[in-house]
Amino acid sequence: MMTDNFRIANNPWLTHLLFWAGYLLVYTGVHVDGDNSLWSYFLVELQGLPTAMLVAYVNVYVLFSRFFVNRKYFLYCISAVALLFCASLANRTLMEKYIEPVFYPDTTHPDSIFIWYMLLKGMLWFLSPVLLLTLAIQIFKQWFIQEKQQQEIIKEKLSAELNFLKAQVHPHFLFNTLNNLYALTLEASPRAPKVVLKLSELMSYMLYDSQSESTMLHKEIDHMYTYIELEKLRYSDRLEVSLNVSGETTHQKIAPLLLIPFVENAFKHGVSNETDQVWVTIDIKLKAGWLFVKVENSHTEALFDTDTGQHKGGIGLFNVKRRLELLYPDAYELEARKEPWRYIVDLKLKLN
Repeated sequence: MMTDNFRIANNPWLTHLLFWAGYLLVYTGVHVDGDNSLWSYFLVELQGLPTAMLVAYVNVYVLFSRFFVNRKYFLYCISAVALLFCASLANRTLMEKYIEPVFYPDTTHPDSIFIWYMLLKGMLWFLSPVLLLTLAIQIFKQWFIQEKQQQEIIKEKLSAELNFLKAQVHPHFLFNTLNNLYALTLEASPRAPKVVLKLSELMSYMLYDSQSESTMLHKEIDHMYTYIELEKLRYSDRLEVSLNVSGETTHQKIAPLLLIPFVENAFKHGVSNETDQVWVTIDIKLKAGWLFVKVENSHTEALFDTDTGQHKGGIGLFNVKRRLELLYPDAYELEARKEPWRYIVDLKLKLN
């Protein structure tokens, strides 16, 4: 009757034994009225145990699985009534033909098995509660299994979507950095080997550290430093970058590759389109379990849609927003806004 989740100590025999022991104790307590000893009532219930078990197991393994699960409720009801009648008849036969003549020969007298009052009493008073209890257990078990399966499906879908979103980050990084490297190699720049080294560090983080569900916050920040160093090699003295970190970040964890899209977005959609002196400011603060990230960058007005006032960014911010919705529901605030000649992204995130 039980799945692994409903077994005691993962032992089906122990589970069934304790179930029927509990049944005997409960039924003995319900039916005792004080005229006889508790032991005598217990023996009476023990005599009816075989037919109670017959009702329970036929209901669970035959009627429920064949009719109730398939929503053949009318057939289930007819079959259940037939089962109760047959079990009550079997109980009367067992009592009149075997138990009473053997164990109570001096106090018993032979009666007809087909005494309808006794048959109905056995059906309604003794056996129908067993049927209803096992039915309730099976309904709850089925609901529990379906709910668990549904949660597994949802979890798998979310995992697949997260993996897809994370996979989008990888080629995005690689595409931008290889473009930088290509430009430097065309110029035969001595900075090209440094770009290759930094690119190796980026790929190492993306291939190994970002494969788990979470990574240390300080590693994510180190990854940002590496990316910034790559951009500095590209823009040289024309770029001014400030990265400020405050608070204890050593023991905090965060979803990997969650913060870098903000920095990448600042360079790709702000800095890279300007020819004058450009700047990016990144402030990271950790306080009372909350992470505050503020990224500002210079921009030109041409980067914004004149109709909507929205930044013409690519998949970066949409990607990270969707990941925040999946990984930190109701635990973050994200705001992106345009101000004169600057673009600002503010993130407030509950890490624990």
